[in-house]
Amino acid sequence: MNVAFDPKLIDHLELREKALKERDARALYQMAQIYASMKGKKNEKKAYELYKSSATHGYAKARFMMGLCNEKGIGVKQSLPMAITWYIRAEISAVSDIADRSDTADEMDRERLHIFREEPGFATELDDAAYARPDVLESVTIEEIAFAAEQGDPYAQDCLGHNYCLGANGLEKDLEAAEYWHRKSAEQGCEAGIHHLAQFYKRAERYDEAVEWYRKYAELRIKQREAYFGGS
Repeated sequence: MNVAFDPKLIDHLELREKALKERDARALYQMAQIYASMKGKKNEKKAYELYKSSATHGYAKARFMMGLCNEKGIGVKQSLPMAITWYIRAEISAVSDIADRSDTADEMDRERLHIFREEPGFATELDDAAYARPDVLESVTIEEIAFAAEQGDPYAQDCLGHNYCLGANGLEKDLEAAEYWHRKSAEQGCEAGIHHLAQFYKRAERYDEAVEWYRKYAELRIKQREAYFGGS
């Protein structure tokens, strides 16, 4: 007697075997997605465990989902600081993956990204240190940047916000002005503005707002990675 098997079931079993035996990061992520699509706390927890296994192997999209699970308390106790850490690791993983495929990426930069991708402490230190460095103004003055910001230039708005936050390039430290200009930039979709606004809120320990913008920045990087890799 011939027995017909559902092709979807066969695909599921093959995926499960690959995930469990080969510890394939993408297969682990796909298995997590299956469990996440099913109802119940038990399935949420299983999805979280599989996302974590995939994330351990450096898969950027799994790291993003670890951020989302920690942010929303899905399969794990809610922790906004932990969510931020995972979002940072996700965006660094995405950038590192792109750099590995790029002919123009410097070898030293690749190695540095690999270190930051594998070490969560280094990743968050990099993120904090990057914002703490003042902008170096060479061909423009802070007055010219302020004028461009008033005219709606999102990059000038971000730069002005950064300088207000750090009290750099002749500006007095003004956190209200820093938030205002960073947000103006971020709301226009400026990549640097989104990242700096997230970092600004994190420095201020305003984690509800910080996690929202770290998620948006990680999403942006994941989309860039997907466009580069064809969605894989």
